[in-house]
Amino acid sequence: MRKLLAFLIPFAFFATANAQVNPLKVTEKKLSNGLTVWINEDHSQPKVYGAVIVKAGAKDCPNTGMAHYFEHIMFKGTDKIGTIDYTNEKPWLDSISAKYDILAETKDAKQRSIIQKDINRLSIKAGEYAIPNEFSSLITTFGGTGLNAFTSFDETVFHNSFSPQYIHQWCELNSERLMYPVFRLFQGELETVYEEKNMYSDNMLMPPAEYAESKIFAGTPYAYPIIGSTENLKNPRLGEMKKFYNKYYVANNMTLILTGDVNADSISNILENTFGRIRSGNVENKQPFKLQPLKDLGTMKLKLPIPIVKAGGIIYRAPIDRDSDYNAFTVALGLLSNSSKTGLLDSLRNDNKVMYAIAMMSPFKETNVVGVGFVPNIPFGSRKKAEKMCVEQIEKLKKGDFSDEFLNSTKLMLEKSAQESLENIDNRANIMTTAASHGLSWDRVLDKGKDIAAVSRKDIMRVAQKYFSDDCVRAIKTFGHYQKDKVSQPGYSPIKPKHAGEESEYAKEIKAIPTQDIKPKLVDFTKDANTITLAPKARLYTVKNPSNDLFKLELIYHRGTDNDNRIGDVAEYIGNVGTEKNTKNEFAKAMQKIGSSYSIDANRNKFIITLSGFDNNLSASLKLLRELLDSPKADKKKFNEIIKDKKLEEKTAFKDNANIADIMSQKIMYGNNSIYIKRSCAKDYKKIKPEDLINLFKDIQNYDLSIVYSGKLKDSEVENMIKQEIPVDRSKLDYEPVNYKLERYITPTIYIYNNPKARQTVIGSYVNMPQMPTEEDRERLELWGNYFGSGMSSVLFQEIREFRAYAYYSHGYTQMPPLPHCANYPTGFISKMGVQSDKSMAAFEVLDSLYKNMPLREKNIMAAKQSEINSINNHYPDFRSMGSTIDSYIMKGYTADPNTAATSIIPQLGFGDCKKFYDDYVKNKPIIYYIVGNMKNINRDSLAKYGKVVEMKKDDIFHK
Repeated sequence: MRKLLAFLIPFAFFATANAQVNPLKVTEKKLSNGLTVWINEDHSQPKVYGAVIVKAGAKDCPNTGMAHYFEHIMFKGTDKIGTIDYTNEKPWLDSISAKYDILAETKDAKQRSIIQKDINRLSIKAGEYAIPNEFSSLITTFGGTGLNAFTSFDETVFHNSFSPQYIHQWCELNSERLMYPVFRLFQGELETVYEEKNMYSDNMLMPPAEYAESKIFAGTPYAYPIIGSTENLKNPRLGEMKKFYNKYYVANNMTLILTGDVNADSISNILENTFGRIRSGNVENKQPFKLQPLKDLGTMKLKLPIPIVKAGGIIYRAPIDRDSDYNAFTVALGLLSNSSKTGLLDSLRNDNKVMYAIAMMSPFKETNVVGVGFVPNIPFGSRKKAEKMCVEQIEKLKKGDFSDEFLNSTKLMLEKSAQESLENIDNRANIMTTAASHGLSWDRVLDKGKDIAAVSRKDIMRVAQKYFSDDCVRAIKTFGHYQKDKVSQPGYSPIKPKHAGEESEYAKEIKAIPTQDIKPKLVDFTKDANTITLAPKARLYTVKNPSNDLFKLELIYHRGTDNDNRIGDVAEYIGNVGTEKNTKNEFAKAMQKIGSSYSIDANRNKFIITLSGFDNNLSASLKLLRELLDSPKADKKKFNEIIKDKKLEEKTAFKDNANIADIMSQKIMYGNNSIYIKRSCAKDYKKIKPEDLINLFKDIQNYDLSIVYSGKLKDSEVENMIKQEIPVDRSKLDYEPVNYKLERYITPTIYIYNNPKARQTVIGSYVNMPQMPTEEDRERLELWGNYFGSGMSSVLFQEIREFRAYAYYSHGYTQMPPLPHCANYPTGFISKMGVQSDKSMAAFEVLDSLYKNMPLREKNIMAAKQSEINSINNHYPDFRSMGSTIDSYIMKGYTADPNTAATSIIPQLGFGDCKKFYDDYVKNKPIIYYIVGNMKNINRDSLAKYGKVVEMKKDDIFHK
């Protein structure tokens, strides 16, 4: 087995915590084959995030979709993973590859059909040797969660988190997949990519974005969609894909990222003996492409199916992140628009001159653009006037018409943002991935704050004049739709691998490797945060910041939209008004001057004010926040903006098929308690005044309050500052939790919603179940739910996507209210899948059959068990979210981490528990289905065989 045991067994568990390790340090190694490794040690969470970056993306195979296809293939296994007998499987796979190359050359429809049917025949034969999703199952076995990948224009990235004791197995598996990938189960994956194309086409923003890119980047590889053209998707050339792999999937064109609970000094041999085996290659240096002048394009008209709203934009060229102008240009953009809403463009909205204005830069490696977008006030605002005002703000940058104070505070906020982005493992991993892919050194990433601090007024004026030039293109929004390509169902017979749920010899050997048994890390309410009583109905949780000198402070008032449906609007409104002393712009700038920022949000049971900044300015930040708490100023124009936003939401909510499906699922689960029915709508605001929202904000402050602080100050200092500046004594009213019960159904029913413009159909299901009053009951439900609907080894994924290629996504999850407060509440399970319209009935019938006769695969049930343990460990909170996590648990009635019981119960469960749960609560029980899409291809008479068919309209599922 390529000497697997020989090099893995000698290595002991290495991820020992080291409090002295700098969590921002990255150790770079170069393996003997030229592969670059970046290792970042951070022992604050019990997990490792691993990613392999292949520096080849859509721009390296323009319009073919080949890079994206290959991303999918990399999950299908190798000559050892995912097969029971590769020697006998290979001739069938080689024949399939040859047939696809012939198909790509064939134009005659009849001949193409014959070839496709022959490919299907060969695929069925090859499928007799396949073990589907064995790679993902092995990742789960060895502590993995979040297994995924993405393809951009510039790179393809394969990633997941895993428990640190499995570093050996993770490296072995991921290096093996890169060395010997096999084009297995390709015909089904081809159909899956079609479904992905359909999904993007139904998103109303994707087609205009792709159209704009085709014009802006014309003559370059960036002009084509990442997923490729429909014509090329229909004609994949496996021979060309193998050439693509041989050219780009070489060690010296890859970077390995490891960040988290890992020890850089102890894994050199592991890396060399795994990733060091990958072959090297000669990667050619790409010639820079020539960009055409934007000013030659004329005005771009971008179609959006949104009436009344006018919108426009101006697109300019921008520096790439390796350019010496990049940091200065980043500051220039911050002066235009920023998260604090203090920018020159932000001021137009703050002063009610436009409905929306923003500047945003693209993330590409080889070229960049910046777009200045704006929406005039509706209904009578002028697009030309809005554009003129935006251009006037840009001119201020060119002339240096801004204060030193504004420049310095903007730089301070950008420095703060740069530090915040590196605080936790997941965010840091994303930044490491982009930096490594784009050819930036880690030192340059760490120096970003210092480089930003050095930007001068002259630098801003220079880059503004250079990039905000006459070489630009205007875009205007017009009402309309882009034509959608039609991809018909090919009529393939499903591939039913005989060996689903089995394991290869490779899997048996790698599982035999000794591994240290380490239990998941759980949250300790007393040790992981300090709790201080501030008042009878107010408490403070403090957590130490091991990373930098920044604080984050959350005021969590336990009152949410379920208590009053206007509370979400209060959060939006208060976040956009000023105080009796300062306008919104003045207040935000006062915060920014001391390096602080604030945001306000609300959910179903919380109203949250988040304040962040530098620890040495905590007291000053709290004084400013007190001003907002005490004296927010009613603003009629901002109030009217909420009404306009609601009207726009009501007009656009049903333009996206996936969004309609989400609205449907809420109605199915919660009936008239659906958040989409209970939330306030525009007409409700005819009855209230701006002062009503101000008064409601003040009323919220009377309810139970939790304050969460994470920073470096002493607890006593923080406590004193809060008591001095935050009116904690106002909080005198009890938390009034509202927990809506899931709907009960006794009759099988199919709810349908006709959306004639949809290219993809969303099919969902809901199973209502009784209460699960004990931890054991709940873990059995969780086990069954994981097995049936969660992950690549689940029944839904394998049977609907993997074996039959009916859907791009197919998954489900359990619905359980918190145990202490809602032990007698019903539970449930909901699923969703996206399918091509003409496959809808076939997919629906399979889904129903899975509920009625669920396949039982013992190995997959064991993987479902392991998946839950992995999830508990790999979702251990970082220091910023620790306090709010503990508070959330306590408010739900828990006295300890609710995962505590799960860690002891899950190992005791097995095949019989999963089967018994299915027999008792799912099999032969009424299933509620919902279908959203073009009903032209749905046979309603056939649907009636499965239950009562009820057609839903917008007013049935959405607030009126």
